[in-house]
Amino acid sequence: MNKKNLLIGSALVLAALLVVGGTMAWFTAAADPVTNTFKAGTVEIELHDVQMGDNEEETTFPTAGISNVNPGDEYDKIVYVENTGSKAIYVRVKLTPAWTKGEGSLPLQVEEVDMATFPIVGTDWVLHTDGWYYYTEPLAGAVVDVANAVTTHLIEKVKFAGAAMTNDYQGATFTLKVEAEAIQASNGAAVDQWGVDPSTLAITP
Repeated sequence: MNKKNLLIGSALVLAALLVVGGTMAWFTAAADPVTNTFKAGTVEIELHDVQMGDNEEETTFPTAGISNVNPGDEYDKIVYVENTGSKAIYVRVKLTPAWTKGEGSLPLQVEEVDMATFPIVGTDWVLHTDGWYYYTEPLAGAVVDVANAVTTHLIEKVKFAGAAMTNDYQGATFTLKVEAEAIQASNGAAVDQWGVDPSTLAITP
């Protein structure tokens, strides 16, 4: 057998071995796929603006307001906030008073006497320099802890000045605009969006 035939024969044997090796199977395995779910929580609030009824039950503050107000009168106006979402939150409330008569406005004070007052009665509320009242404790999510999902009352009354209220206020209208906002209590969101950390605000006795 010459060298040429020997090389051809060797090549054929090698090719046969490669074919046989290609049909051999390796041991393999695959794990079952895993899908992780992350569902976002919710930030939702309800602003309660109510009066106390005769049977000591809350009733909605009249949407048409109260008419025929006299100097010296006072009326229930209870304001607080409830967390109706799933996440712990911080809340803040702004109270904006105004007196109007016809097309014009009247001053809130006459000789340093407020023509209408709304005393802050709730604990854990702090008036910040930006004009908002911050609730310094986070409210728990309603689905987690219903008992701790509500603030204390911010105000409970609106009182009108007595003898100090001049005739200029006859026929005038007093409005108290109430705004409420909430933000998640986690990850520094309040500082980022409001520039305030409610938990660090000092409560004045």
